[in-house]
Amino acid sequence: MPKRNISDLELKIKFTKEFLENGGIKRIPDIDLLEDLEQVRTGPDGQIDTDSISPRVNAFMRGILVSHQLPPVFVTGHISFYSSLLQKTNNFDQINIDTTEKFDEIYENFKLKDNILFRGQREAKWRLYSKLQRHWTLDNLFRKSKSYKTVIKRLIEFGKIKYEKQIKEILKSHNIDCINSVSILSFLQHHSCPTPLLDWTYKFQNALYFGIDDLQPSTTTIEIDNYFSIYYIEERHFEDGNMRSIIDNGLSEIEKPLLLEEIAKIAKDEKTRIEMEDHFKGRKLFDRQKITGSGLIEHMTRIDSLIGFPIAYFSDKDKESGILFSLNNSKNILNQIGVFTWNSDPFKPLELLGEEQFLSDKKDADVNYKFCSCFNINKNLYNHVKQKLDADGITKEFIYPTKDLNAWSIFELAIKEEDKYYLKRITNKYRKSKSIKKRKKGKKRTNLQIVEYWQKKRHKMKKHILRKK
Repeated sequence: MPKRNISDLELKIKFTKEFLENGGIKRIPDIDLLEDLEQVRTGPDGQIDTDSISPRVNAFMRGILVSHQLPPVFVTGHISFYSSLLQKTNNFDQINIDTTEKFDEIYENFKLKDNILFRGQREAKWRLYSKLQRHWTLDNLFRKSKSYKTVIKRLIEFGKIKYEKQIKEILKSHNIDCINSVSILSFLQHHSCPTPLLDWTYKFQNALYFGIDDLQPSTTTIEIDNYFSIYYIEERHFEDGNMRSIIDNGLSEIEKPLLLEEIAKIAKDEKTRIEMEDHFKGRKLFDRQKITGSGLIEHMTRIDSLIGFPIAYFSDKDKESGILFSLNNSKNILNQIGVFTWNSDPFKPLELLGEEQFLSDKKDADVNYKFCSCFNINKNLYNHVKQKLDADGITKEFIYPTKDLNAWSIFELAIKEEDKYYLKRITNKYRKSKSIKKRKKGKKRTNLQIVEYWQKKRHKMKKHILRKK
């Protein structure tokens, strides 16, 4: 008698086994399902006997498989992960590297590339969150009524106060644009302070170093836990988010009408006007080489302006453009050939925000969007990868020439100041409320009691609104 055919059986078994072996069996409340799972048998060929799989077990396995076929669920205030390499295909084009031969092939192919952005992460399951996003969520800062934008502003304010001199010394420049919001954030980012920036590099070897830095072996039987990842994207695919191009295009939009206006004033007749317009077509009215020091970069990188850009990236690679963000303000950044992406959202990982932006621009396009490409490299290749990097001089001393400088205190100070502001705001609100006027004389409340009062009141209001719904 032929065996019963079950679709996607291999994948169903693979992910169900991972689930059950890594604590999942304790989370199954259905006794009947547990009993059916116990009845699943292996045949003489070592394969699962499909006749031993009940409809209930098949439905259970199908549910697990579907959860891996869909992208991670986004929930505000929650850091999500990729449960499997299959799930990760929703956002990235992936290649798995499991042998030294395959690794050597990509190493030789990519180590001399200079027009690609790379990022290394020591866990393949991690999404592209900035360090500030992780702390914002994991430390529950968003629940304390803090303003994400205000915290970023405070990071820049305190970072400038403490490190302006050091940044200027490294830049060896005294123009006013060398200190701008992005240059300060990039400096803090490379010295252990959480920021909304995400580090990328033009050098494949540098990304590999970060991929294996503090690498931990897997403690589970989940496939994705056996890999670290190197993300890469050709720079031209990021052009829409290139802040240098955005500024240059903005200047060009201003230049065109001004140029036509000046030609109209100078031209003696219509024929001359047409000839002049043709002759000066595409010419630049503003000298890009004089932008540095003009204050334009400082203005364009103010957080009030940047917060309106969901995604952007900053690079000082094209010095000839005249539009520089003074990113090379740290020896760490110089050695790491650093470039940065900006994510304005406090919760969404970069790849999710990128997808949303893409779909909003391409509503009718039937395109399978991928944020970028990715190498998932087996952690068992750690020693081989490290030997390659050591031979090319990519060591801890090279990557972190100023490792003793730690700017974490800037983050702590920014949060502390925001706490003070929040407490003051709540206290003032309480003192002005009608309820305070009705209190009996002599009954006083501390600032902490005031905060607790308003938190309880806000909770009651939310319950009242939910009842109405």
